[in-house]
Amino acid sequence: MELRTLIVDDETPAREELSFLLLSYPNVKVIGEAASGKEAIELAERLKPDVIFLDIKMWDLNGFETAKIIFQRGIKPFIVFATAYDEYAIKAFEINAIDYILKPFSKERLDKTINRIINLSKNNENSLDIYRFVECIETINKSQNIKIPVWKNNRIYLLNPQDINYFEACEKGSKVMALQGEFETNCCLSELEDRLKDLNFFRTHKSFLVNMDKVLEIVPWFNGTYILSLKDYEKNEVPVSRRCAKKLRERLQI
Repeated sequence: MELRTLIVDDETPAREELSFLLLSYPNVKVIGEAASGKEAIELAERLKPDVIFLDIKMWDLNGFETAKIIFQRGIKPFIVFATAYDEYAIKAFEINAIDYILKPFSKERLDKTINRIINLSKNNENSLDIYRFVECIETINKSQNIKIPVWKNNRIYLLNPQDINYFEACEKGSKVMALQGEFETNCCLSELEDRLKDLNFFRTHKSFLVNMDKVLEIVPWFNGTYILSLKDYEKNEVPVSRRCAKKLRERLQI
């Protein structure tokens, strides 16, 4: 079984490195390389590859947009995303894409990816659900277009929603607990909730709006309430009121 493979990356060294690593797999044949999203779409239509290694951040179209157009044109290769750091997007890859690899490329990780593709190919399977994938792409793109203005020490910063753990109501707006530290914003929780309604934020309490992607565990508390334990943050417990607990159970189907 030969896997006809297309490599897409706007950086020549990255394409050359991956192409070199793929030489060690006798059942993988690199049939083309593209330096942009537009070129990748043209080559995918013409060459009909079995596998596309697709960089996320490129100068014209990003990897999400490129993959979306390729699938919408009826071409359904196995997609392997290449990324240096986009932790938020990796969650979508694990749910929807065939695989992802982190830069710099690891031979051990590449072995697992190639073996997985071979096994799926033998069973005529492609784990990618196009419709869920497109939905995730659109959600990620929306999040990348939203910036939350916050301030600290008389300076204003623009935060990405995926970097925010939760908001807490305070006298003059809201406290913002983020990966970069603690900030404040003049926006009240209702304004933030409306602005982030298409993302995975949930009002757990009249005083808290939480990024559900940061929740590590849900701890039952008294009188039908819960405590949310958050990952990667020192102040990691957020309450869920009894009124909001019902909505949380419905949201998570628990």
